[in-house]
Amino acid sequence: MKRIEDIDHHFKINADIPRDYRFFDPRQEPMQLYGLAPNDQGSYCRLPLDFLKECNDGVKVLAWHLAGACVRFSTDARGLAVIWSLKDKGNMPHFTACGQSGLELFEESDEGVVQIRNFIPAMDTGSCGCALNQSAFTPLPGGLRHYVLYFPLYNGLDELMLGFPPDARVEKGRTPRIEKPIVFYGSSITQGGCAAKVGSCYTTLLCRRLDAAQINLGFSGSGRGEENMARYIASLDMSAFVLDYDHNAPTVEHLEKTHEKFFNIVREAHPDLPIVMMSKPDFDSNREGNALRRNVIARTYAHALEKGDKNVWFINGESFFGNHDRELCTVDGCHPTSLGFVRMADVVEAVLRPVLYK
Repeated sequence: MKRIEDIDHHFKINADIPRDYRFFDPRQEPMQLYGLAPNDQGSYCRLPLDFLKECNDGVKVLAWHLAGACVRFSTDARGLAVIWSLKDKGNMPHFTACGQSGLELFEESDEGVVQIRNFIPAMDTGSCGCALNQSAFTPLPGGLRHYVLYFPLYNGLDELMLGFPPDARVEKGRTPRIEKPIVFYGSSITQGGCAAKVGSCYTTLLCRRLDAAQINLGFSGSGRGEENMARYIASLDMSAFVLDYDHNAPTVEHLEKTHEKFFNIVREAHPDLPIVMMSKPDFDSNREGNALRRNVIARTYAHALEKGDKNVWFINGESFFGNHDRELCTVDGCHPTSLGFVRMADVVEAVLRPVLYK
């Protein structure tokens, strides 16, 4: 626990943050991190550091981006101070700064989830991108309540500190009803590009609706269905698995060579695990080529059914964006807007809710 005078001097602390607040590191009790690998160094990373050495170059960088990761805590405080240090400035032109590099706070209860604050990062004066060091304050309603703070989708954290009044209770957070995570593996879309806010990524929106923990293993341009990634995912304890790397398979032939193999590795380790396989949502960008890719995934599904698999589902990506206003569902013909992510979450929820709550 730290006080403001103990925080590194390079942070410019907002004037509205009370000077008597005490600060907690989310990697230490009573805080509870979700969606990150349990590395001994306490690193904010989605994969174990030893395994990361075996991954492709893109994954080695993107595993430090924190899509789907969050910290849960409970407090009766009437205010929360947040101080965070970003790894990169995050200056993608088609992606909001708060989606790339912001934070989003929700209150959780058994009745549902309510947004408290979207923390929009300040921009770096005189240059393109976010300032690396950020701080913000938000009032809270008081009374012992449960909160979850989601981390940046396309940026990493070097440091994060959460500040509370000196007399406030700070306790462990609420455990999601579905405690074993839903694991997602896929592309930039899976990682959350280009959600307007970090909580708008379809995986996070879906898991909020289902009251489920998540592990998001979306890696922009780098989810290529390698065997070592399949074996890593097969080692995880999970409630469901969503296989969604169609977009990052460089060719139809690559997808055909890797997709069923990937599925079988996970299935062998988890004979009864619900597994959802999906084709890419931006079907209209290349209808003929995307139909060929979809057919590869449909064959994996058909072969599983032929073997008697009763815990596998296939979602045709062409269905995600619906029958009207499809052009409003992406920023650039590929990456979903908030509308696109809502429609994706709607479709996947219709499959997973009856499975997880039967």
